Parts: sequence; C-alpha cells; structure tokens
Amino acid sequence: MTQVQGWLFAPDGRVLVLLEPETGTACLPGGVPEPQDQGDPASTLCREAVRHAAAPLGTPLSLGHLTDPRTRHTHLRYAARFTDTGAPPADPDTGRSHTRILATPEQATQLFDGGEQTTAQLAAVHRGRRRLGLPMASPQPVTELPGPTRLTSAHSRPAPPARGP
Repeated sequence: MTQVQGWLFAPDGRVLVLLEPETGTACLPGGVPEPQDQGDPASTLCREAVRHAAAPLGTPLSLGHLTDPRTRHTHLRYAARFTDTGAPPADPDTGRSHTRILATPEQATQLFDGGEQTTAQLAAVHRGRRRLGLPMASPQPVTELPGPTRLTSAHSRPAPPARGP
C-alpha cells in the first residue's frame, strides 16, 4: 500500500474533492501512512482528511483498492461522512491551501483520470454511500466550500459560518 484515499460524503450525497493549488489537478483527500497511524489505513485517512481538507470524519468504510498500472502502487479507497470543515488549511509540505469542492460522485470521476477502473470505482462509491445511509446526490453545479462550513440537512447548500455570540 502506498496511498489511502477517501470518498468523503456530505449529508446530501456529494463528495469532497481537492484541487491542487499549483495545477488545479483534482484528487481525493488522503495520503500516505505514517508511524503514528500504527498500520491502520482508516487512521491515515482520518489524519490526512483533517490535515489537507480540515474535514473531520465519521468511521471510514473500506471500498477496496485500486492498482495504478503505470506505477503498480496500490491505493486503498474508503468512504466516510463529514458534516463540518474548518478553514482551508495550508498544506504542510507546500504552504498553500487546496481548493475544496463538492461534486456528485459522477462529476468527481470526470475530474480524475481513472481510466478503465472508473466504472468499478463508481459502483463501489455508491455501495459505500448506501452503507453510510446517504442519498444519491441530485445533479447540481460543483460548489466550492468556503472557510468554516457546517453542512446540515440532506439537501442543503453549505451553511455560512456562525457569527458572534
């Protein structure tokens, strides 16, 4: 295993996608295991989701793995819920913040270069969504997540942050 990535679901069934600050390349939140994860890929995902997306997660569910045919690296995939995000954190490696967007799983797969594995991955994503008890996202424009956001109801747009006491 070289990478753990997550399909992180908002309450309305859309998923969180990160756009790389330098290139605009779309990616799922995740990262590489580190010693503090103690060999637990779900811990890696939870740590990396907070580190790169400021998105604390519910319990991740395994969706299986993909093997990159070019590099032969294995990427573990998980599904998890999130309802809150903090301010977009600066990437500890680059000092820049990812742009966070919400998209339907179908829109997200169009942003990735998933190749031949896209259909199987999308089926696994929807199995995970159903296991999490979430609705299928209705078609809508991709939405950027601003700084601290609370996502509340099944079909809500991001709520503005609370102001004052």
